[in-house]
Amino acid sequence: MNRFQYRLIASLPLQIAFVLASCGSIKEPDLRGIENVRVDKINSATSTMRLDLRYFNPNKFRVKLKNASGDAWLEGKKLGSFSLDSAVNVSPKSDFTLPVTLEVDMKRVLSNTLTLLLSNEVTLKIDGTARIGKSGITINYPLKYEGKQKLSELLGQSSTNVIQK
Repeated sequence: MNRFQYRLIASLPLQIAFVLASCGSIKEPDLRGIENVRVDKINSATSTMRLDLRYFNPNKFRVKLKNASGDAWLEGKKLGSFSLDSAVNVSPKSDFTLPVTLEVDMKRVLSNTLTLLLSNEVTLKIDGTARIGKSGITINYPLKYEGKQKLSELLGQSSTNVIQK
């Protein structure tokens, strides 16, 4: 083993500790809006929707979001499951967009129909996990959002800025 390899291996624990320390101070991204809602497939059991979740990265460093998945709720009832299939590079202190596929359980949507017809706002909840990486180290990071959204903005199909926070 030459001197360079020895130094590289000897410094590896320090490098890992530095990366893990910086990952420990990750600030949660801020959901800024839901955009470009489009329906890909509709049938009586499930429907597939594609939408873009727009976030702001408050952190001072770049990360790579390798995948994400989780569940979405509407008015406290599970709406369906979402996934992100492609990797997204997230720049420091900037907005970024996550292209998401949402598999919607139509029975659950129909059970919320009366609530949707009678109210101006609905409670939307997102709960999932993202796999993020920096400098070769990856961690699972929680994706969480819960808040009231105007129904008129939620129902606008194929529009930009469907939901603004």
